[in-house]
Amino acid sequence: MLRLLAPILLLAGAVALAIIGDRPQPPASYTFLSSADAFTLDPQRMSYDQDMRIAHAIYDGLVRWDPYTFDIIPGVAERWDVSPDGLVYTFHLRDNARWSNGDPVTAQDFRYSWRRALMPDTAANYTSLFFVIDGAREFFDWRSQQLAEHAARPAAERTRAAAQRLRLDAEERFRETVAIDTPDARTLTVTLSRPAAYFLDLCAFPIFFAVHRESVEAWADVDPVTGRIDQRHGWTKPPHLISSGAYKVVSWRFKRDMRLERNEHYWDSASVRSDSVRMVVIEDPSTRVLAFETGAADWNTDVAVDYLGDMLDARARGERHDVHPISRFGTYFWHFNCMPTLTGGRPNPFHDARVRRAFTMSMNKHDIVGKVRRGGEDIATTFVPPGSIPGFDPEGSIVGLPYDPPAARALLEDAGWTRNESGALTDRAGTPFPVVELLASTGAYHDRVALAMGAMWETELGVRTRVVRKETKTYRDDLLRRDYMLARGGWLGDYGDPTTFLNLHRTGDGNNHRGFSNPNFDDLLDRADRETDPQKRMRYLEEAERMTMEVELPILPIWHYATSYQFHPDQLKGLSTHPRLTQYLHYIYKVDPAKADPNPSSPPTKPSGTGVPPVSSKTSDFSAPVSKGQSPQTPPESDASSAMQSSEPTPSAEGAHP
Repeated sequence: MLRLLAPILLLAGAVALAIIGDRPQPPASYTFLSSADAFTLDPQRMSYDQDMRIAHAIYDGLVRWDPYTFDIIPGVAERWDVSPDGLVYTFHLRDNARWSNGDPVTAQDFRYSWRRALMPDTAANYTSLFFVIDGAREFFDWRSQQLAEHAARPAAERTRAAAQRLRLDAEERFRETVAIDTPDARTLTVTLSRPAAYFLDLCAFPIFFAVHRESVEAWADVDPVTGRIDQRHGWTKPPHLISSGAYKVVSWRFKRDMRLERNEHYWDSASVRSDSVRMVVIEDPSTRVLAFETGAADWNTDVAVDYLGDMLDARARGERHDVHPISRFGTYFWHFNCMPTLTGGRPNPFHDARVRRAFTMSMNKHDIVGKVRRGGEDIATTFVPPGSIPGFDPEGSIVGLPYDPPAARALLEDAGWTRNESGALTDRAGTPFPVVELLASTGAYHDRVALAMGAMWETELGVRTRVVRKETKTYRDDLLRRDYMLARGGWLGDYGDPTTFLNLHRTGDGNNHRGFSNPNFDDLLDRADRETDPQKRMRYLEEAERMTMEVELPILPIWHYATSYQFHPDQLKGLSTHPRLTQYLHYIYKVDPAKADPNPSSPPTKPSGTGVPPVSSKTSDFSAPVSKGQSPQTPPESDASSAMQSSEPTPSAEGAHP
């Protein structure tokens, strides 16, 4: 036994030394492990979870979320007013908000930063979130056309001076057309093009954070060839990065580690529970688990090992207390190609909603989630995670489609497809149902899910399937061209409103990779956009969700995402279990092990800093997974297919900050 343990102990020691041995700074208040390094610390260009986790530590928005309840609470804006028609928001900034160099945070800083997000030059992934502001979409389109015209000019005319004139013209156009005004340094007025009940929620999203204008501009120029603003990114690296949040970045060694220390100018210093934080990047999931178990870190942010199911089983038996599955504000699904024809002009059977419903109702999601994934997820029969948005479907009336193979076969027969004597599915002329190609990106667990689905459909419907595995870029290209029959997908919500999910089905939306189009659905979203009564608005959105999840089925939802954390709840406090899964690093703190509560199921303590409501045990108790509701699917008694034998790491969702 000792001989077997020796290599493991040696590896554990090497991991610990690698993490703590090359560290010139003193020990941080706590250390957490990340599966990937931040891609950027420019909030206008962020789209990944690990970037946004740091953004909430080093920047402060006009407002912020209470991470335990997701109520909107004050940030840089100490208060705000909303006009009776819901169109005009006036933010009043606090006079003690300061950048980490001591400069005041001003309304002009936010206006400048929002203009950056709206400039095509910045290549922001979430520019469209600003389109609720009056004139914003028109400005973005105008600037895009301006740059296109410049690029079409003769080379001799594409000079630096010409590009600089374009920029000045764009800044003037922004002032004239985009309804963002700054009457003084502490007042920001924003006029929306239509009521948006979720606008304050957007303002808490990192792309809406302000950046320090002088620092950013010191690293900006214009490109004479393209006319675009050429933004170099040195300003996002220490010691150049000027922050407005609880922390400042004092060191960043790419793909190794990052150290944050208290920002002495932060206006809400009373809420900062830890003086310093260290992030260590370990890409390999097993090494992360080992690093945590050797005591080299206090929190593993993503337990994504292929034996996670075994860890969760041990947790359920009371044999371990350091792994904690948490529901996420997102859904794993497969796209149905809804176009009339497939690549090459072949008829597409999935153009018929009856066929899409049949394939959905003949898939046993309990076996997929419980025997393929084994990651603590709940099955999904809806796109919007149930109970995740206050006021949306409070009675749980949207149930999606049940697991019902006989009803699925009846639907197919109604659509003209029946099983012949040999068990194969054919149309009335005897033409077999085409082989269903399942497009999956390589890696992770997508192909195993596809194999399990294919086995079910062959058994229940008599169709043949083929898994098409492609590298991520090629998979994405095929998805954008709609060169597939079914393709894996996923989405994490960006803001606390059903439209963060439902807009993906809107005709012409950039994320509508299915080609789905239904005028009645679009009309429901349009009505919701115009509705000022919050309850009536939610009823429209509920009807839109019901239409897509019970009738049209442009996607096949399988599970709602979950992430498993690894930490000792008697030693690390302040983490949130809310499905939006935003952690404010300055709310988290470590308890001296000698003084820790020996009860391993003790909930973390919610901080009592400025503006943070009292702790609620419902939102911070790690003694059990978050209750996630019930599913209309009834587990069958039949055994799972042979494809259902393992779990894989939590995915990068195809969509919002994967």
